[in-house]
Amino acid sequence: MHILWTSPHCRPDWLGRLGEESQGGQTVVMNRLPHALARADPRLRIDIFTRLQADDPRADQPVKFLDGDPQVRLIRLPCGPTDRYVPKEFLYGEPIAEFVGHILAFAAREGLRYELLHGHYADGWEAVTRLKALWPHHPPTLLTTHSLGRRKRADGLERGEGTEENLDERYNFPVRIDSEERSLAAADRILPLSTPEAAFLTAHYRSVRSGDPRVTVIPNGIDPDDFPPPPPEARPQLRWELGVDEGTFLLLIPSRVDPRKGQESLLRALRRVRERLAEGNFRALFLAWPDPPTPYAERLGRMIVEADLGRWVMTHPPVPHERMGSFFAAADGVALPSQEYFSIAMLEAMLLARPLIASLHSSGVDVITDGVDGLLVDHNDPTALAEAVLRLLEMGPDARREMGRRARKRVLEGYTWDQVANCLLRIYREMLAL
Repeated sequence: MHILWTSPHCRPDWLGRLGEESQGGQTVVMNRLPHALARADPRLRIDIFTRLQADDPRADQPVKFLDGDPQVRLIRLPCGPTDRYVPKEFLYGEPIAEFVGHILAFAAREGLRYELLHGHYADGWEAVTRLKALWPHHPPTLLTTHSLGRRKRADGLERGEGTEENLDERYNFPVRIDSEERSLAAADRILPLSTPEAAFLTAHYRSVRSGDPRVTVIPNGIDPDDFPPPPPEARPQLRWELGVDEGTFLLLIPSRVDPRKGQESLLRALRRVRERLAEGNFRALFLAWPDPPTPYAERLGRMIVEADLGRWVMTHPPVPHERMGSFFAAADGVALPSQEYFSIAMLEAMLLARPLIASLHSSGVDVITDGVDGLLVDHNDPTALAEAVLRLLEMGPDARREMGRRARKRVLEGYTWDQVANCLLRIYREMLAL
């Protein structure tokens, strides 16, 4: 079975640079899931196509086996100018058409015939939709969401991130949404990451009807070997480096600093309970803080000063993925106050037995049972978010450990990459059997 994967903007071999622009959970998915598929079926071959950039430190080897896996290749081809960076929002149209032309030429040179086309994110959707139309055998297409233009646009308006005109200019929403609708209409299978995302698709995209049989939720996963329990000394060592004593409750916010990740909502929540926080030892650590700061980080910095939260709030620059385990170990709780399509950071926290706060509007509703293995709140409600922070703070170490233990059990029972790969492989085989 030879399968083509693509998302022009994503760089699956950049795990060491997570937290940078366009380097988030999707990068992890497009690295780990192909390897898990290869383990599940030794006959499987996956070629992942992404864009070529001249300043990419890995561009000197445009075709290679991903992480040395002989069943998974990563292939870089031009998608727009190679000598300057084009934001992913502006790849639709001519750049992706060029990219598709290079894929067609590459496949012809190598005598390749792909049986399935799997597009990730809207740019990957457009690429596989064009390829399906151009190849005479019209291979079936699958679309994994990762993000939806209409939802991102609605979220930005709700947060006051800008006017409709501002957001459309910044994120190219009209072009992206038109592209999404065309791809969804032509798709053979549509794979949202969570039930809230599936519901949004059917409610807001005319190309996906209620009860559409093409829609199947395929969540993200985690590899337990990527996040073994850190050694006992990891927690005291990192807390010492951070200047946080063992008697202080440390809340970790392990998200890229971005308006969509909800850091502003959490600061508003902390401002509401500032007096309660003053009664005990508490610190909130915002990880992946950009240096130099982005305009959004600067805005958050002003909020911290104006709300007089400096004594409770700490910031830290991005860290390599392999160091994340120590940060989770150092934390007493984790907060992910955003409408994540499917947060891998959520699975990481749960795997390492950390109690966490997630949003009712996110994939958390699929994974977390409120009050059992985590807390679910409306992250847009500062009062509810503040109450959840206080609940974690006040429940005591034993109760937090038990919640964390149940969280780890939940992940191991249903959300490893191998389990996700087996679900996806069944879909691949169903499609080829039609």
